[in-house]
Amino acid sequence: MQHHDHLSRAVSTDRDITLEALRVFTYLSRRLYFDHPVPVLQSELADALGMQRPNVNRAIKLLEMKQILLRDSKLGRAITFRLNPELGSRA
Repeated sequence: MQHHDHLSRAVSTDRDITLEALRVFTYLSRRLYFDHPVPVLQSELADALGMQRPNVNRAIKLLEMKQILLRDSKLGRAITFRLNPELGSRA
């Protein structure tokens, strides 16, 4: 849990993170792990957050660019992601 706290602090204090990206991160941080990838459907994410898919896509791209989310592989229509363990271990 401490890793999640460090990562959440890093995300919430990054001025480049948009409100949309913060919403996506908050939702995904409850589902993703540092040590193994989890499949994510953008349409499911958009529905759960009440967001448009292009906005979810843009938020995910920002989180990837910031290396908060790490993309692993594709599993059917889903892309598998995990949280960056290096960011989670920073104080």
